[in-house]
Amino acid sequence: MSQDLFGERTPDAFATRASVVEVEGQEDVLLPDVHLFYNLFEIPMELALRRLPTSVHPSIPGMLSVTFWRAAKSAFGAFGLACVGIACRTGIKPRHLMHAAFVDNEAAAGFLRTRYGFPCRLAAVRQRESYDRIVGTVECAGRTILEVESTSLLPIVGGGSFVKVSPALNLAQIGGAPALLQLEASYEFKRVLRGAPRAMVFDAAELGDALVRPAYPVSGTHAIVDLTLHPVRYALDLDRPAEQGGVRALGRAA
Repeated sequence: MSQDLFGERTPDAFATRASVVEVEGQEDVLLPDVHLFYNLFEIPMELALRRLPTSVHPSIPGMLSVTFWRAAKSAFGAFGLACVGIACRTGIKPRHLMHAAFVDNEAAAGFLRTRYGFPCRLAAVRQRESYDRIVGTVECAGRTILEVESTSLLPIVGGGSFVKVSPALNLAQIGGAPALLQLEASYEFKRVLRGAPRAMVFDAAELGDALVRPAYPVSGTHAIVDLTLHPVRYALDLDRPAEQGGVRALGRAA
């Protein structure tokens, strides 16, 4: 009998308000000089198992990600994104299942929602850098619901001056059927700082799941990157793992 661990959440337990995604006619989108703020925290393993679908494996230990983008230039104008997710694996490949996303630009929110399935809500998303820390915040209706900082920052240089950013998985509707869509992106790193993260404000209920909150800090990374968003290539079943045939190619990969 297989000893592999899988998520415990059945497909019918997921929200039915998945974004409708159109996978045809997509092209690469370049976002130059994005400020990427990527934070990881441990969470209890049993909590991660109860929140992940049965088609994916949990990470060990359980892990929560809080990610910010600050893009000064795009086809939609300047925008900020903040998203929260739980680490998992499809086969051996690390991913993060998103359960909250916030964007401060309506056109950018629509793009991320209908292209990749991000559960975007409009909010004030800010990211700022000072001499000793990076801070990311999300404010809704005049109230701060998320604030994460990273301190004790050190530059990463040489051959290791990059960050392994696990792709986001989002619940989406494709052709009338629910599936998990993977964010397809590539990164050209220009500067990388790594430090220790801390969640000063984390309103779990407003951030998608009242029980999921950071427990132990792991790493906080800030980078400036040229970020290229690619057309979606794969859709993953909610109940059948990729290694059992639960993944299908989309678009140009078909």
